[in-house]
Amino acid sequence: MYTITHHLLEEGEELIAPPSIIYVAANSAAVKNINLSDIQQLSKGKAYWLKNGSIVSPANKYLKIYIIELKDMKQENIYFTVTEPSKICPILDELIILQKSKSFLDRCNFQAKLWNLIGSMAEVQPLDDIEQTITYIYKNSHKHFTVQDLAAKARMTPVSFARAFKKKTGIPPKEFVLDTKIKKAKELIVQNKGINIKDVALQIGIQDEFYFSRLFKKREGLSPTIYIKKIQDRVAVVSQLFLQDHLLSLGIQPVAAPVYPSIYPKTNGIPSYLEKPLEGTLLLNAEKTINSKDIMTVDPDCIIKTSLHHGEQQTLTWMKNKDVHLIDFQKSWDDYLDQIAQFFGREEAGATIKKEMRLIEKRAKEMLKGVAKSGEWAVVWVRSEEIRLYGASNHACMDLLYKTLEFTPHQGLPKSGYITITVNDLLELNPDKILFLWSTKAAVDKVAKDPVWDKLRAVENKEIYIPSSHEWDPWGPLGRKHMIEGLISYFNLDKKLLYM
Repeated sequence: MYTITHHLLEEGEELIAPPSIIYVAANSAAVKNINLSDIQQLSKGKAYWLKNGSIVSPANKYLKIYIIELKDMKQENIYFTVTEPSKICPILDELIILQKSKSFLDRCNFQAKLWNLIGSMAEVQPLDDIEQTITYIYKNSHKHFTVQDLAAKARMTPVSFARAFKKKTGIPPKEFVLDTKIKKAKELIVQNKGINIKDVALQIGIQDEFYFSRLFKKREGLSPTIYIKKIQDRVAVVSQLFLQDHLLSLGIQPVAAPVYPSIYPKTNGIPSYLEKPLEGTLLLNAEKTINSKDIMTVDPDCIIKTSLHHGEQQTLTWMKNKDVHLIDFQKSWDDYLDQIAQFFGREEAGATIKKEMRLIEKRAKEMLKGVAKSGEWAVVWVRSEEIRLYGASNHACMDLLYKTLEFTPHQGLPKSGYITITVNDLLELNPDKILFLWSTKAAVDKVAKDPVWDKLRAVENKEIYIPSSHEWDPWGPLGRKHMIEGLISYFNLDKKLLYM
């Protein structure tokens, strides 16, 4: 409940006020707390939070104040800027009249005008560091502000601010602001079916839709109109696999797609090579049960779905939806591509993708043959609680390495899948070369403390390989290409040769 009262105090008069916001409309005053140990001066044209205390008018002047009593509201660390009484007082007088009305419409109008007034009097607070500035930009992409505005908020000169901001982010503040607005624009386009370009522009603080279109095309390489065509199918992905990889390769941006925040914490739960293409897409945490209500917020026309690791009960729930297209488990990445391409009538595009991938794989195999054929390989993943030795088949990465790129597998590897081993088991196998995938150097160093580690042939011959493979996932065209390029770069080969 909120109550506004108007008070005119004579010279030297004292008024005990409840917890409230005080607006000084004429002259100045002092506030004493109940213990009279602290006196705060109040200036004309400013509002103040008051906890408990008394207001004292000047000895030789009258005092005009308004008290906005906010019952049951916790005082916040908000400061108010100087405002012209000639503008504020008429609004407060109107609110005093409105608050007496029993009309529902008048009460709603009262609430709206009151909070709008308090918001207009609130002072823009300085930002303590560049990190807070970044957060402010993200939260206020709908506003228009200049580098000078941001510098002022950070209590820095524009030059110093721009230098510090670029050091933190790698790009100038103006570019960061524009990037943030374009990302927000993409989110609005993807997640709001039928939204028009003018409304998108207005919601990111740009009044001129033609300027917005030019800006969008300059930064994204295509116009907003063409970008909208990428989501005309409005497909959502509900899967433990990154099937958005296949969709993006086919020129379709999904309106919703799964992510794994604990695996890719720095890139919104997805590999970095998918982060830019998926800007605007609603990201669904696949580490939890995906709720169909979350999907419906983006109004998809169809849903591509595989069985989830949360059990068949969820699958049966989804099967009731006529717009759900179920895909069974497939043995290879291109089987998934074929199914998705056929469903959307893009078989020709799918065939082109596979043809291009075969060419890249052929060139990669030729470039890597000196590495792949120089001894027998074993692929190991050191996890926090176990060591896994992978077989030569029935795994996307192993099929790519051993079958497609023709790395020579050790004869003692499992036929498929993986087994859990110890360092002693690895010594018994004793491969010529060991490729540690998805393993950090720290994890491998911990294993290397085992007494038998130095007896491994691969250790003796310095044939231990630990690439940065955290994002290697060849289940889709983009991920497959990313892994191949990663292998080429790791073994100091020129990846430009893949595309000649």
